[in-house]
Amino acid sequence: MGRSIAEVIAAAPLYRDLPAGEIAELADGLDLRRFAPGEALMVQGDASDGAYVIASGTVAVSTRLPGGGETGLATLGPGDLLGEMALLMRGGRRTATARALEPVEALFTDYRYLEASLHRLRPASLNVMRRLGLTIADRLRAIRVKSRALVEADPDEGLLRAPPAATGEASAAFDERRFLPILPPLREFSPQEIDILFAAGRIEAAPRGTVLAEEGQAVDAPRLVVRGALLLGQAHGRGICQLDILGPGRFAGVAPVLEGAPAGASILAAENSTLLAFDADRFRALWTGADAMALRLLEAVNGDLVQSLNTASNQLTRLTAQARVRDLAGV
Repeated sequence: MGRSIAEVIAAAPLYRDLPAGEIAELADGLDLRRFAPGEALMVQGDASDGAYVIASGTVAVSTRLPGGGETGLATLGPGDLLGEMALLMRGGRRTATARALEPVEALFTDYRYLEASLHRLRPASLNVMRRLGLTIADRLRAIRVKSRALVEADPDEGLLRAPPAATGEASAAFDERRFLPILPPLREFSPQEIDILFAAGRIEAAPRGTVLAEEGQAVDAPRLVVRGALLLGQAHGRGICQLDILGPGRFAGVAPVLEGAPAGASILAAENSTLLAFDADRFRALWTGADAMALRLLEAVNGDLVQSLNTASNQLTRLTAQARVRDLAGV
């Protein structure tokens, strides 16, 4: 490798434009590893222990299909990030296999190093966590584009459902503020942090069938489901392809607001729901903070994005396998 570790980091999109001091801090936690052609950097199903930044060479990423076989996901090269889910979800398993297509050099960071740095609220680690979240959001958007294309290529009625019908009924009133600490992503928040989060939004009643965002349009506010459930879907004719169901404790519309991008899916109330709709600017300010609350919010949002990505990846794998079966059958 002709470049220093710090130079490789500075060129990678995940770390680009970070101050020199933060890059030097990150370099201290990286280990240079070399792989021969055909050697695996990671294997699907193995324990996730860290992530790689590819310094040189190319890597093929694939995943197993139901019923056997594999499908290629991506070909990565210098500067690309691989296995980043290990930095977001502790104790997880690799969701794909990555093999060197030629001699490869890659910089490995152990999730425990990042975790220790986060607990010290180091600016470099907080910035990496924010960029990891946006990276996951980009991949989620790309997967949903692929899923839409597969459904449009063969619009099987079995993949579509009718949108939730409006009822006009309202949910029974309850103390929303007291309910927040029992939601899974907020259990580590202190009472004072819950108060700050609650003050950054407003309670919104969404009767069944309410359209909160439309695919391809701007999202007015990130939301947290307090009670009820939201449906994420893509319209196909008069039907809708269900992508996800978001129950209590799930976020909706966060990635488009943080990215300044249009919604990759429509958001509808699947049942009478109570939501905490955040002021977009106040939510961004909390997300970009440098204190313990910012860390907890980053972990909550990133964990939610990972959950959405896993759901979307599983759906894409099923759609890909079904398309392959149809091709083999000549349908």
